[in-house]
Amino acid sequence: MEFKQFFVQGLFGLYNHTIDFAASNTQNKRASIIMLFGKNGIGKTTILRMIEGLMKLDFNVFREIKFNNAYLKFSNDETISVASIYNKQKELQYLRVKYKDVEVLLNPKEKGPLDTDKERASQVKIAEKYRTDMLKFNFEFIDTERLMKINLKEEEMMVRKSHQQEGKIGQKVRGESGVLAEKVKKFITESQVYSARFFAKDEPELFEKILSSIDNPSKINVVELKKRITAIAKAERDFQIKRLGIATEKWDKVKLTNILNSEQRRREPSVHKLTVINSYLEVLASRNNEKTSLAERLLIFESILNNFLMDKEISVSGEKGFEIKSANNNELKENQLSTGEYHLLYLTVLALCTTVQGTVIAIDEPEMSMHISWQNKLINALLQISSKANPQYIFATHSPDIAATYSNSLKTVTYGKK
Repeated sequence: MEFKQFFVQGLFGLYNHTIDFAASNTQNKRASIIMLFGKNGIGKTTILRMIEGLMKLDFNVFREIKFNNAYLKFSNDETISVASIYNKQKELQYLRVKYKDVEVLLNPKEKGPLDTDKERASQVKIAEKYRTDMLKFNFEFIDTERLMKINLKEEEMMVRKSHQQEGKIGQKVRGESGVLAEKVKKFITESQVYSARFFAKDEPELFEKILSSIDNPSKINVVELKKRITAIAKAERDFQIKRLGIATEKWDKVKLTNILNSEQRRREPSVHKLTVINSYLEVLASRNNEKTSLAERLLIFESILNNFLMDKEISVSGEKGFEIKSANNNELKENQLSTGEYHLLYLTVLALCTTVQGTVIAIDEPEMSMHISWQNKLINALLQISSKANPQYIFATHSPDIAATYSNSLKTVTYGKK
């Protein structure tokens, strides 16, 4: 499921904005981009905050800002909407939220519904329906200004405190190697178990391929099987799988090759034996392709970051997620990076860990704290790192350089009156 359209009427009592989202290209495994560009004060950041509020069923932003109504429509044409209802004194009386066949009236000043049994029951019902559907999404809003104010030491202390409260005192604390490094480490592990969640497939389903080979045994020959064995072994070597923390398959290349050599010497090789070996190689090749996709994305992430960084080097590590070293080969922690470097690392890690279906990444002012040369490369870097997935990116920017590069994805938010 993806975003289809966002609409707000009467924002700040002045403006209407309609944002039509392009669908991601599942065939070409490409992300979609919407670039919100315009002057200060017309609602770019507010639009992102409203979308975040709708995704999380947190309506505080709607209580704080004057507007008439707004909605977010999804690719299945379901819509969640919110409207401000004012009394004769033009004071907010309540917010009216609708999703599917459920409507709830929310308190105008604080979280929760109006104080009636009916509205409390409606709130529970709408939350149950909506949150079930939201499991299809992986949404993240990056408020860059807030991100720049984060003290990494404080963030890691919060992680430690959380683990202590959970009775994990004395165990290795999640975050000791760095909050972002831990995310990469988790991604490396999870993507090997749930590959289809992170990588769009370029080939037919494994089961269909095996069935096809069984139905057409005459197309299987010893020479081609030996070539496939060589290709699988080569791919494991080429992509530095061990260094990246990617598990290798336990299979015996020599034994398989010897069996095929033996069959090759026979006048009529065993069709059944070749079919079984072919099916086995199909499984190996499928797993190998999954690992290759993971290795490719990790190496692109590593290469791109090193292209940005001048006096530092980053290397992906299966054990730690990644390591950062200075020019004199000293290991650095995430909280030793400059503001711009940490910002870059945060966004690229987010792109690295993206999933195939339902990922929406909204970033307010991605160019903040970055040199113009970094700004020019940033968006393309995020697209490359999230390869073989198809997230939806939403950027709100003041940078004409970023906007001009992606003019086809540009949505100029103007001062058009309501």
